[in-house]
Amino acid sequence: MRSPCAARGGRRRPVSAPCSHRFSCTRARHLAPSFSTRSMRETTMETHDVIVVGGGISGGLPAATYLQKAGLDVAIVEARPELGNFCPTHETWPETLDSPHASINFSGNSPAIEDLELESKYGYRIRTTPVLLGTTHRDGTNCLICYDPEQTGRSFGRHSEADGETIFEIQNRVLEKMVEMNELAFYSPHPDVGKFEEILKVCGYVFGRSIDEMSSMTAYELIELTFESDKARQTLICPVALHLQGAPLSRGQGAFAVALSLFYTTAMGIGGNEALVEAMTRCFLDHGGTIYTSCPVERVEVDDGKARAVILSEDAVYPGARIEARNAVISNVGARKTLELIGERTMDAVDSRLATKMKYWKMDERGSTVTSWLIDGEMPWGSAEFDPLVDKAHLMYRAYDSWQDAKDYVMAMINNDTWGAFGNMIEILDYAKCDPNAVSPEGYRVIRGEEAIPYPLRREGGPEAWDGPIRDEMLRRRNDVMDSIAPGFKERIIEAFQWTPIDIWRVNPAAVYGQVLGGDFSEDQWILDRMPYRMPIRRLYMSNSVWPLGLTWMAAGYNAAQVVAEDLGVRHQSWWTHRPVAWFLENIERLLEPLTIAAREPVGTGGDRP
Repeated sequence: MRSPCAARGGRRRPVSAPCSHRFSCTRARHLAPSFSTRSMRETTMETHDVIVVGGGISGGLPAATYLQKAGLDVAIVEARPELGNFCPTHETWPETLDSPHASINFSGNSPAIEDLELESKYGYRIRTTPVLLGTTHRDGTNCLICYDPEQTGRSFGRHSEADGETIFEIQNRVLEKMVEMNELAFYSPHPDVGKFEEILKVCGYVFGRSIDEMSSMTAYELIELTFESDKARQTLICPVALHLQGAPLSRGQGAFAVALSLFYTTAMGIGGNEALVEAMTRCFLDHGGTIYTSCPVERVEVDDGKARAVILSEDAVYPGARIEARNAVISNVGARKTLELIGERTMDAVDSRLATKMKYWKMDERGSTVTSWLIDGEMPWGSAEFDPLVDKAHLMYRAYDSWQDAKDYVMAMINNDTWGAFGNMIEILDYAKCDPNAVSPEGYRVIRGEEAIPYPLRREGGPEAWDGPIRDEMLRRRNDVMDSIAPGFKERIIEAFQWTPIDIWRVNPAAVYGQVLGGDFSEDQWILDRMPYRMPIRRLYMSNSVWPLGLTWMAAGYNAAQVVAEDLGVRHQSWWTHRPVAWFLENIERLLEPLTIAAREPVGTGGDRP
């Protein structure tokens, strides 16, 4: 862990001694304040155009980087010792890679790869596989959604000829609208009523239904009326049942969520997903940005109805210091924490309804539980004989034993029935399918599994039970479930690491109750009812608990940057013109090419490497 410091890029002011900075940025430097850190209570330490509270990869870091490149003086104030705290990559075993939290890489959707030259200048790379996502089952079958609609059609057609034809048509309509939908739904700051209606039109077009029809359907009804085989249905419901785009049992919202979930890309960052944090940070520093790490914020100072500054806590490297914002403060710490920083009375005086919404912002419907398994060799998928393409997939799901189980899972989630939800759906990642660097010389690799299950544990005595025997019991049962879809899996396990929702909350204070997406997506917390990017307190903006959800596609940060840049008159930049997903679609053939690494010397042979 690097030493706590404030780091600044090289464009603006000359500074002194080099900072021990994780990102190896040649322009990172210490700030050299001329006063003692022991007597800084609300002393103005520095002034910047924009202050971003929280340097997460989904919101704070991309917002800061865009605005810094647009010519503003931006500072990121981060409570932890490093940025992108929830997007780490570990070596679980020497020369293996594990990105346990922000695990799936969605950055292929983002225009930031081109706007910020993340690949061309900063060396950021991603790779994907022919399978965007798929499901594998205990009966030895699988169902795969591929980037090639013909491959998807063949996979679905194994279960139903009609379903194969249907998904082929749907996926081609998705590709036709891919860029447009990403611009409307994900890379535009919502709420925006005009664009909202256009989103609904595109969703209806994809499924060949009117907005009125879609508006009266749940996710389950739409899928049942569209596909006849359970395996097709179980595959389409997976990302929707995770509550990523809306509440599946909500009429309208559930059906539209099915369509929205088809407009993703999935990949892996080469060298681990932390490579995205590193590339973004280097870009931010190269353009003169400032980073304050190990500096938790105690409050956001609001005066005369405007956000003026942030006051650091007594636990910060600069205890009690005041960092002033000339033009804007962006909060990336979520609705509840933002209300705490502003003060409930201050927010209530400006907008009492929004203050109440922030106070009771829903976070506990889906807590994430994650297991990282270190295994010896490849995943022994039980469905490989049915369709060998599963052996190339980086993202697979254990997806229920029946369509009825898929329905029961969501009811268990709603009813806070932890064991009723457990084991039904596991998101399974194999990093090595995209990145051969993730495999050790011995052939070891990390397989990562995540389940979304309720946080409260009321039947187990309350949330404190997450630190008790339930942790080991869940791991034991999850091992059994994995072995049922990949026979021999348990025999390959060398080690396993378990993260419960409360562990995740400890790692990421904004992930209250282990909710890592910025809050539940429920009927009253959907597109038009998320936190606004532009808050009613002047100069205060949000990049968390907004629409869309917080992912490595960096959409929330992009949108926050758009709003601030428009307000400050710096939005129109010659480089800030690329469209979402366009880069990915243009480069898909290259991104599908397997990477190779130089041959490694067998373990234990000694001597110099060639």
